[in-house]
Amino acid sequence: MNYYICEIILTWLTLIILAVLVQENNRIPQKEKKSYFLTYGVIALAALSEWLGLQFNGDPSVPLWTVKLIKCADYILTPMAGGALVAQIHHKSIFKKLIAIILAVNTVWQPIGIFTGLMITFDDQHYYHDGPLYYAYIALYFLIILFVVLEFAFFGKSFRKQNKVSLCSTFVLIIAGILIQDFSDDRYRIAYLALAIAMALMFIHNTEFSQLVTDDFLKEQQYQIMMSQIQPHFLYNTLGSIQALCELDPKAAAKATSQFSQYLRGNMDSIKQTAAVPFEKELEHTKLYLELEQLRFKSMMNVTYDIACTDFSVPVLTLQPIAENAVRHGIRGIKKSVGTVTISTKELSDRYEIIVADNGPGFDPQALPPNDGRTHIGIKNVRDRLRHVCNGKLIIASAVGKGTSVTLAIPKEKGASYADIRHRR
Repeated sequence: MNYYICEIILTWLTLIILAVLVQENNRIPQKEKKSYFLTYGVIALAALSEWLGLQFNGDPSVPLWTVKLIKCADYILTPMAGGALVAQIHHKSIFKKLIAIILAVNTVWQPIGIFTGLMITFDDQHYYHDGPLYYAYIALYFLIILFVVLEFAFFGKSFRKQNKVSLCSTFVLIIAGILIQDFSDDRYRIAYLALAIAMALMFIHNTEFSQLVTDDFLKEQQYQIMMSQIQPHFLYNTLGSIQALCELDPKAAAKATSQFSQYLRGNMDSIKQTAAVPFEKELEHTKLYLELEQLRFKSMMNVTYDIACTDFSVPVLTLQPIAENAVRHGIRGIKKSVGTVTISTKELSDRYEIIVADNGPGFDPQALPPNDGRTHIGIKNVRDRLRHVCNGKLIIASAVGKGTSVTLAIPKEKGASYADIRHRR
């Protein structure tokens, strides 16, 4: 039985490492993490109870009630291990409900069946044998396997072809482990090791699928970025300002035309970007936008910069939309005084912060975003990109009559800038 002890140790180590990986993954919601931990715990206890049942089988020195209790745990947890596999599929279905009902019935039945001799019986040497209703348990066990197969088939319909293959391959591994154990007269008890490895593959599969979903989301966002940031009113106003400059100051008009061209090129290039870009590049693009807006507002608009740090990266087109909001809702709302947009950065112990502030009319923080009838797709896109690309946050603070401040928080990773981490990967 030495090999079996090694197999149990490897199974437990696999599950422990998986638990650590889940804990370290900040993209997994806490509720899902608890589901993973519960699943791994059930499999670990099921493997342990099966091993203890074999160790104490035929050992008269162990009290009979102890052996019965261990076998009871074995027959309750073994089907639960199969149900635990389905728990890794995070969606609701009828098969999940049926498996839950069967497991509940089995949990109630096993103590009765084992302690009354209906499930298993014991001889004088404490060896256990199949009871009259043991094959009902086998039928229940294979019924759970059937529902697991149906659940996998149902869940796999929404997957791409390559994801379906990996999902089916994982299930084949589990079935292979069960069949090898059952048809080798229990000489090769590898079912739980196969299940633990399958859990690892399921974790990889779920992580890969989540990344594909995120990639699709970001790809869709690129088109939304282009549509939301190249606003018609901005184009018309900028072209109108350049046209006016052509007669009054041809050199200034030429410079403005060059800036406008660079701005448009920067927006078009953003469609190709799905990862983070250096903050300096994002700041340069935003400066072009603000300089073009100053052509229109002239002395009524002032822009100040307090850039304390630049050695970090941000998702593409996150700063410029916030600056545009500051101009649109802040500068335009000022009737008499000069409107000021301030862009600053600072480095904290766990994050970098970009702050865009204006001295506009502000709004009631209880009505975020401002209840002015518009969708504010720019703010939503920035918040979504921050969360998906670098796990960042967007924080809005405002007071009526005092202006608005928007903070983009970019978390650090182990003390290094996000750009450095991505480069090392």
